[in-house]
Amino acid sequence: MSNVLVTGGAGFIGSHVADALLQRGHRVTILDDLSGGFRANVPAGAGFVHGDITDSPLVDRLFADARFDYVYHLAAYAAEGLSHFIRRFNYQNNVIGSINLINASINTGVKGFVFTSSIAVYGASPELPMTEATPARPEDPYGIAKYAVEQDLHASRAMFGLDFMIFRPHNVYGPRQ
Repeated sequence: MSNVLVTGGAGFIGSHVADALLQRGHRVTILDDLSGGFRANVPAGAGFVHGDITDSPLVDRLFADARFDYVYHLAAYAAEGLSHFIRRFNYQNNVIGSINLINASINTGVKGFVFTSSIAVYGASPELPMTEATPARPEDPYGIAKYAVEQDLHASRAMFGLDFMIFRPHNVYGPRQ
């Protein structure tokens, strides 16, 4: 049984990830500020911390106390189409908050980090279908923020050995949305 943190676990995708992890017997803690999710989405059996990933002292304490094995980072402010107007907020939440989690993961020996990026990193790519070989060409601050975190994860693996996986969902829908 692994000890797993799910950021954004009160949100649409994160709550389903937490469900799946619990069903597989893992210990799950959810960190969510409830800005885009609902407390009712937190699965029974998961621990819940009401907090913000941009609060680095909180993140550092949580990681030091819990000693997570894995992190599923689904917390984000989905700002596609708005990010031009909320640049500081976008970068603070989507870059600085993510870097807080990456730093804490490195400092506490997390075994694996799963990052939820976005199809926005491709921009208006004319290449269809898109594949992992499609070059990133983010065109707005949201896509730039997501791509910056992807690049930091690559650097973190090279410098510190942090194992990670990135997925880039697009147009997801379903229960708890």
